[in-house]
Amino acid sequence: MTFAAALIYWLIVAIWMTVLVTVLVSFVRNPRTFGTTRLLLCVVAIDTFRNIFENVYFGLYFGGQYGLFPPSLVTELGRPALLVIPKLLNIAAGCIVLGLLLLRWLPTAVAEKEVAEQYADHLENLAAVDELTGVYNRRHFETLARAELARFQRYLRPLSVLIFDIDHFKSVNDRYGHAAGDKVLRLIAEACRSTKRPSDVLARIGGEEFAVLLPETNLETARKLAERLRQEVIECAPRINDEKLDLTVSIGIAEAKPNMLRIDALLQPADEALYEAKRTGRNRVCLARTAHEPNLPQAAA
Repeated sequence: MTFAAALIYWLIVAIWMTVLVTVLVSFVRNPRTFGTTRLLLCVVAIDTFRNIFENVYFGLYFGGQYGLFPPSLVTELGRPALLVIPKLLNIAAGCIVLGLLLLRWLPTAVAEKEVAEQYADHLENLAAVDELTGVYNRRHFETLARAELARFQRYLRPLSVLIFDIDHFKSVNDRYGHAAGDKVLRLIAEACRSTKRPSDVLARIGGEEFAVLLPETNLETARKLAERLRQEVIECAPRINDEKLDLTVSIGIAEAKPNMLRIDALLQPADEALYEAKRTGRNRVCLARTAHEPNLPQAAA
């Protein structure tokens, strides 16, 4: 039993040597290891060195007592001045590890978490936003619209949507080039941002087609907002090659009804109203047809 007790220290040394080799191999195979991972490997390495030293010391000491090593080692290593070395090493290693964890690892872990969250937010933003105009894309718009439609179904609060399209946009691209067309799209998005309320949801849902979801808004209020938007677009028309563009939009509006269970049921009548506005002369606002009245365009001012 006593012989086994002397050998147990060397078994512990073998285990910690394995840990040390594993740490070193990790560094060699992953030279770009950084941040919290590198600090944790350093903590493991420090504790490993401490364990190896302590167990080699007592392995030699007790091994000398049981005949594994020269008896003179017992006398030398048993001196109080030397016996305190493993304890001092324990204290030093504990202080270093604690310092690394509290002063370096914890702040680094928090910083890395914040960076990861910012990166995740950035990726989420990229997935939701149209790169050219900076407004939401169709996919994210429909996600938000489904949520608002569900809220409408629950509380029956007013909900409207307007869909608008840039009139004769193809001719802008054909005459002035796609760079001019991109500039027009950005100007339209900015005009709509300056017109809509903070609670309204703006998105580019097609090439030159945009949509605005209007919570807490009935059809008449939506019509007034659409008219302001139509006028804002006319006023923001840019000059290209010293020529001011004749920039207008056609707008269709629909209001949510209790029987509209899917977002398509709300968007389709607004889309039909948009095409009615185009068919009847463009640069105007059209309200979606209801079961009892025709779709009458609102004439341009």
